[in-house]
Amino acid sequence: MTIENGETMKRLSEAELTETIDAARARYQSRREARIDRLSRRAAKKRAEGEARVERAHAMASVIPLGQPILVGHHSEGRDRRYRARIEDNYSKGFEAIKEADELDRRAIAADSSTAISSDDPDAISRLEEKHKALSAERDKWKAINRAVRSKHPKGALLALGITGPLADALLKPDAMGYVGVPPYKLTNRSAELRRITDRIASIKRNQESDGRSETVGDVRIEQADNRVRLFFPEKPSAEVRDALKRSGFRYAPSEGAWQRFAGGSAWYEAKRIAELAS
Repeated sequence: MTIENGETMKRLSEAELTETIDAARARYQSRREARIDRLSRRAAKKRAEGEARVERAHAMASVIPLGQPILVGHHSEGRDRRYRARIEDNYSKGFEAIKEADELDRRAIAADSSTAISSDDPDAISRLEEKHKALSAERDKWKAINRAVRSKHPKGALLALGITGPLADALLKPDAMGYVGVPPYKLTNRSAELRRITDRIASIKRNQESDGRSETVGDVRIEQADNRVRLFFPEKPSAEVRDALKRSGFRYAPSEGAWQRFAGGSAWYEAKRIAELAS
């Protein structure tokens, strides 16, 4: 059921609409927490693996007398070289696993504290609209500042905008490129960011309006829900089909029993193409 779909909303009572929105928020939060948990568990597993390898390397190295060289030409030379190679391999793979664990921990922390607006957040549109409004207001203020610094009485014009003291002096002082006020590149970048947010809002609305869409190709069912396109196969797909799924950005989700990727772009087209390949 799509929250943003106008026809659906007309058929829902206020209580039903609230329940639908709350359910969507709960699903989103559940997915978010599951992702953080997956990252944390993978980090713990990698760290344990890495530390075990490093400890094994320490233990193996401890039996070699300090400073003992390889006895070239001795009957033990080959065995000694292989033994030392295993020590080096354990150190290398152990430290690499610990490095991967650190990165997974970093991603888990970032996901937990992130303020980025995810497309599958039920409140994404309202949050993006609020962000657009705030950035637009800031851009308008920058334009007003530039009009002020180019006026006949720039300090008075800036004072009318509530800008005084060191900030006013800084705005009236040319920068390294000779610009006074807010540099043109900042306005250009801000306008580009506003266009990106506008396009993203439109894309999310289109995807939400497509939620509930479904189609069957052969024995494969294709559905769109929760801002994802999913393929349900009657049995495990062949290696060829699995490779095609992965190349197209689909990943298997055990919780859904389906292969899925974010909706939008060519997701639906790719899903149909792969379903036809599997039929």
